[in-house]
Amino acid sequence: MSYLPAAKLGAQFVAGLGVSKILADILKNNVNVLTTADSVKVWAGSLVLGSMLVEQSSNHIDRITNEVVAWNNDRKKTTKS
Repeated sequence: MSYLPAAKLGAQFVAGLGVSKILADILKNNVNVLTTADSVKVWAGSLVLGSMLVEQSSNHIDRITNEVVAWNNDRKKTTKS
């Protein structure tokens, strides 16, 4: 049984929470919302930006995890020979 998919999902979940927290703090400390229209624009922009960042962090986690697994499998093959 492989725990790799669950590990990837867990890492992606934690990274998503981190990205959301960072983005929320950046917006809170650097964006002045004066009107309802500003609020809607900031909310929509943060939703799009957040989803883009989460997608890229998930892709990065997948790529790095796959590289580590491939390296480990190659290492196992060379030590058995």
